Amino acid sequence: MVQDWYTVEIDRQPSANRHHAERLQHVMILVMLLFLMVAIFLPLWQRGINRSLEVEYQTLLENRKALEEEQQVLMASISSLSMPEALADGAWREDIIFQPIKAEAVLRISRSIQ
Repeated sequence: MVQDWYTVEIDRQPSANRHHAERLQHVMILVMLLFLMVAIFLPLWQRGINRSLEVEYQTLLENRKALEEEQQVLMASISSLSMPEALADGAWREDIIFQPIKAEAVLRISRSIQ
């Protein structure tokens, strides 16, 4: 083995500090790789969560719109069924006879405003 003029016998012998330093370097490389993976995947994970929340929000808005439209249809149905023509048609189907009320049969009640 050739010895260089600038090395000492102590430098050529393996020591525990060198092994410790090499292991520390390996651990640091692993930690940096892990940190790099987290730095890459964290924004993607956040973007995925944000997208799922946006889709859920849009679904809720569509459901709300559908319920409002259904409410409008029901209100229109109720108002059309409460019209006198609809009442007369329903009475005719149910064999209900409308009788006119004579004015003499009506009792007049007056209130005084004080």
